[in-house]
Amino acid sequence: MQITDISLWGVALMIVLMALAMGVFLLIDRREMMRVLKVFGLTLGQILVSGAGVWLVYKMDVWWMNLLWLVVMLTLSGGLCLYKIRGQLKKQALPIAAAMAVGCLVSGGSMMLALPGRCFVPVFGMLLGFLMVSVTLTLQTYQCCLLHTESHRQYLLANGATMLESLMPGIRRALRASVQPQLRTMAQPLLVAMPLLFAGMLLGGASPSASICVLLLIMVAAFVASVVAGVIAVSLYSKLSF
Repeated sequence: MQITDISLWGVALMIVLMALAMGVFLLIDRREMMRVLKVFGLTLGQILVSGAGVWLVYKMDVWWMNLLWLVVMLTLSGGLCLYKIRGQLKKQALPIAAAMAVGCLVSGGSMMLALPGRCFVPVFGMLLGFLMVSVTLTLQTYQCCLLHTESHRQYLLANGATMLESLMPGIRRALRASVQPQLRTMAQPLLVAMPLLFAGMLLGGASPSASICVLLLIMVAAFVASVVAGVIAVSLYSKLSF
């Protein structure tokens, strides 16, 4: 589908409906309406910036531009993870960077062996979105477990347990947290994955059978990336902390 296929009358109608919906919301809760406008503004800004970057990558269509885009997106994604966790920068920067990079490259690189090169940007873009949530939850859960189980960990060490054995309860919880977003998505395909990915690929001109195959590959790739990233993040954070 091309931009010329979009009807301006339909766009105008959606804008009018959006204005009416916001008007109703404004009458109900004026304070919350300001928050809604802020979120819409931030979303619009992010879409315009990322859209311009994707347009440039597609327009130039060279391998080094794809890699440059990936490096920039990895940097931005890692920065957002650090911002959300808001902990000690020295202990978190390396685990987050390594987890995002290795998880994305291992899973996305394997997936690209089955897909044409033009899928590079959307595949890695979706994986980075999954990984931002996964890595953030992993480290937040692991740090919380270490904080609340310190006395138990010291008790285990005093009774002859190894460092790994004393950390294992927190590692288990952190790894469970790393895959929870993907498991929720996979458990509700009709509510989450189908509208966002399947319908999007159909609008882009892909056949239903190809869309289903790509959808399944993305689910598998996201799960693998989350597990790999979770193991790396927990391992490096443990080494830097102890």
